[in-house]
Amino acid sequence: MTTTNLPDRYRGTNLPVPLEGNRLPGSPINHAEADRLDLAGLYAIFRRRLWLFAMVVGICLLMAINITMLTPKMYQGQADVIINKDRTELVPGNVADQQANNAPLHGEDIDTETKVIQSQDLAEQVIDQTRLTEDQAFINQTFRGGFRNSIKSLLGMSSEKPADLRRALADAVLKNLDANRLDTAYAIRISYLDRDPQRAARIANAFAETYAASAATRKRAENEKSLAVLRTRIEDLRKQAQVDFAAVQDFRVRNNLLSQQATQLAEQEAAAYSLQLAAARAQAAADRGHANAAGGTADAAVVNSPGMQALRAQRATIGVKIADLSSRYLETHPDLITARQQMAEIDSQIAAEMNRTRAGVTAGLAANASATSQQAGSLQGNLSTARGALAANNKALVGLDDLTRKAQASQSLYDGYLSRYKEVLAQTGIERAEAHVLSPAEVPKVPSSPIVILNLALGLIIGVLLGTPAAIATETAFRGLTTADDVESRLGVRYLGGIPQLASVGLGHGPPADSLAEHPGSAYAEAVRGLLGATRQGNRERNQVIAISSSLPNEGKTSLALSLVRSAALAGESVIIIDCDIVQRGLSSLVSADATKPGLREMMRDGIKLGEAMVKDSASDAMVLPITAPFLEGERLLERGNFHRMIGALREHFGVIILDTAPILPIAETREIVSLADNVIITALWRKTSDSAIRAAMRLLPLATIGDIGVTLNAMDMRKQAKFGGGDAAYYYNSYKKYYAAT
Repeated sequence: MTTTNLPDRYRGTNLPVPLEGNRLPGSPINHAEADRLDLAGLYAIFRRRLWLFAMVVGICLLMAINITMLTPKMYQGQADVIINKDRTELVPGNVADQQANNAPLHGEDIDTETKVIQSQDLAEQVIDQTRLTEDQAFINQTFRGGFRNSIKSLLGMSSEKPADLRRALADAVLKNLDANRLDTAYAIRISYLDRDPQRAARIANAFAETYAASAATRKRAENEKSLAVLRTRIEDLRKQAQVDFAAVQDFRVRNNLLSQQATQLAEQEAAAYSLQLAAARAQAAADRGHANAAGGTADAAVVNSPGMQALRAQRATIGVKIADLSSRYLETHPDLITARQQMAEIDSQIAAEMNRTRAGVTAGLAANASATSQQAGSLQGNLSTARGALAANNKALVGLDDLTRKAQASQSLYDGYLSRYKEVLAQTGIERAEAHVLSPAEVPKVPSSPIVILNLALGLIIGVLLGTPAAIATETAFRGLTTADDVESRLGVRYLGGIPQLASVGLGHGPPADSLAEHPGSAYAEAVRGLLGATRQGNRERNQVIAISSSLPNEGKTSLALSLVRSAALAGESVIIIDCDIVQRGLSSLVSADATKPGLREMMRDGIKLGEAMVKDSASDAMVLPITAPFLEGERLLERGNFHRMIGALREHFGVIILDTAPILPIAETREIVSLADNVIITALWRKTSDSAIRAAMRLLPLATIGDIGVTLNAMDMRKQAKFGGGDAAYYYNSYKKYYAAT
């Protein structure tokens, strides 16, 4: 038998070579990276997992409804207080306090006041004011209501009252209390939540009133406390100041500093003595000079003496007389001699007067010099005494200054405390409140929580937020193959096309191969023809031998192989299909092979001719080589090379040879059989066969010796495939299904 010359549309010899025609079979296919977000893919994931998404959203909505129904209604009482900007006291204190009171408030000051409102002390004051310790309903609500106490009740655990009921109630009140600043105003809104609307308003007002009054009360308490401290401190400071000033006076007495001017008088006395000493020393020097020059002084005194002048006058008279007598008389004249004797007496008197005057002057000058010298010595002693006293005073002043400073410091501190005491005393009892109630809380008419719409909206949002990642995570974790993109991106092999499920294209639930023969114009038949054409667009020019296999059993490979055979036969090609699954013999069972006739085993073992072993397909002109007798345990199809020779012979007689092999993973011989084929088709069940199973199978195949290999997705639900993205032609099935005779 010669091979039939097939049209090019089936042979594929004149078709363009694929872009990756030179790659090895099974090597990854290169895909361009997406340059934008695949919204269509995300939408497809959402549609595929719509049931999961809807379930998660529904569960969240049900939980929101249950929480809303189980959550007790809470009413919110709101009271507003305003903080006084003018916080100056009626009796002003010191300048620093006035400036601090008049300083503008900052955001931190308002935040501090909100913390004061939420303090434990203020809450306990409110507890006392509202008598909540006597409110049995509030106590039961606090210690027997709530989720935690409900759990305790279910477990049989009693919720007893705490030992410190007042503090426990204050803690419970603070949990439902909130205080926030109103925008940028000097005002604070106090909110309180409670199941009883009247109690909510009452507690909110109690907090507002207590806070408004607490500032003045706190100031009064602080002032009274300050007064008590100041009294004690003032008395101590007064005693200390007295002790320090007594020490100063005692030191003055002991050091002879009896007046403030003691040191100044000593300085003045020393200065006066210094001046007098200098004058005395000068006078003594002058007197000594005069004494040393006593001769000249005495002569001057003699000359100027009245007696000396009288004697000189007498001598001059006698001298005139002697001259007169000498001119008239001889030297021996008695008158002349008498005159001369008078002259001699006067000269002796002059000499005596001169000696007496000189001796007196000299003695007087010596006495004056001695007196002034004694006066200078006395002044020197007085000056030394004054200077010693001044040095002692200066030395004592150092200690006096230290004691004086201590006394002044004690006095200043005492004066300061006394002044502060008077200021605080003046302010006590007239303190001004720093805040007042702006608007009291009214009894709420509508509960503030739970908010049904808000809870449902939150439930819906949470459901969407949880459902979306759940759907994406489920789809990401799903390892089944759905589209052509899945096959080529995750497996790296060529996608040959999808084979629809018969029911999804309106063909019922019968055998697929029979449906193809009965409805050659159906979508199923067209998909099979497309698969056959895809095998002829591979890497090799020769595409006669096609091996149909799968990674695991029960993936529809045998029905698909028989459908391919009938499709080629109906197109007029000479076709034969060989059952290569020596364990299950699925094809032989599908065509109801006669067990009494020889088959593939007899042909391989006993030399039976092909014409005796093969049978004609009941629905087409295709030939079938079944396995009528089971292979013995340990027998292999490829023993002795008979199978190889048979394939070579069949190439000479048939245009298409289909090998229906066993699954790749469990049967090692399959991996050798597919190496004899020109094309290998790995069948995977749509959305059931995992990509890991196919990768494991391909890892065992001799890809270097296989001409071409591809994957087809079998039993594809065409109605659902439209939800799974535009990765293959099946996505557009609804757009072109009118072209098929039966849909």
